[in-house]
Amino acid sequence: MTSTYPRQSPNLHERAMAASLQLTDSQGRVPSLAQIAEVIDVPKASIDPVFSEGRDLLVAALERSLTILIDTCTRAVVKVDPDDPVAQFTAIGEAYLEWASHHPAQFRLLADTRRLDYRTVPRLRRYVDSLGDLMTRLLMRAREQGRLHPREDVEMLVLSARSFAVGAASLLLDGRLDGRLDGASGLDSAKRMMRDFVLRMARSSKP
Repeated sequence: MTSTYPRQSPNLHERAMAASLQLTDSQGRVPSLAQIAEVIDVPKASIDPVFSEGRDLLVAALERSLTILIDTCTRAVVKVDPDDPVAQFTAIGEAYLEWASHHPAQFRLLADTRRLDYRTVPRLRRYVDSLGDLMTRLLMRAREQGRLHPREDVEMLVLSARSFAVGAASLLLDGRLDGRLDGASGLDSAKRMMRDFVLRMARSSKP
């Protein structure tokens, strides 16, 4: 479910969700169930019992990808020193870039709310909000440890970091980071940028 739909997959709904992502990403609008059925070459009636409209199918596809994002970030955080919230915060950023590199269509659809605004869909928003809450808690711990200024605006730092991550992921997917830093791959360069951003952010906020 990255860039093409798996015609060979025995799971009809997997194929339908993948096609929904691809069509929305390429056409700039949410496809109908009839369009999706035509693309994967199945009767529309075979999709109708589970999904009532194309938007429902797209939401299901994005929700599945967001569960992968949360799992990826959680696994990344637990691998880092639990007493170093700044390192854990950095790990989330790097995990996000990994996720975006493997789920480009999903990243673009969530980053550009003109086609489907995840903020209006509780099923999707709860995943994004939970990740934001985790980032906030980590920076609050960093502030309590003296790693950030005692009056630092943590909410603003989280927003800045999220904006940076989205921008870095966009550059990565556009191929504009390939070979930019000592010949490193785009993903490695994006991760290096993320580490540098967080370290500079924490350093500049110290009392």
